[in-house]
Amino acid sequence: MSSDLKRLFQACGHIERIKEGTYPQVVGDTKDGTYRIVERPWAQVPEPKKLAILQGAVDWSGVTDRDKAHILLGEIDPGKITDAQRDRLVRAADAPEKVKQADRGMEL
Repeated sequence: MSSDLKRLFQACGHIERIKEGTYPQVVGDTKDGTYRIVERPWAQVPEPKKLAILQGAVDWSGVTDRDKAHILLGEIDPGKITDAQRDRLVRAADAPEKVKQADRGMEL
């Protein structure tokens, strides 16, 4: 089964809007215990947090796990997420996909 193209484009558009925003980050000094929340642009968000935001905020309905994994791997630096996160994404991106031919109803 392949992704719904309309849903795929909507998900990609949502990602672009997410990347234009700013995101809260707790910063502070552990020595004196003072912390504050500051807004950071997308480029300064840590990669694990980017992955969590994209996985949770984007409506992935109609998008195959394989396409989702390819998009997510393209949006983050895979070297800066945990091994487990990276392995899950790579396995999903490499998973075979059965595609139905619309005119014949056959699965490839």
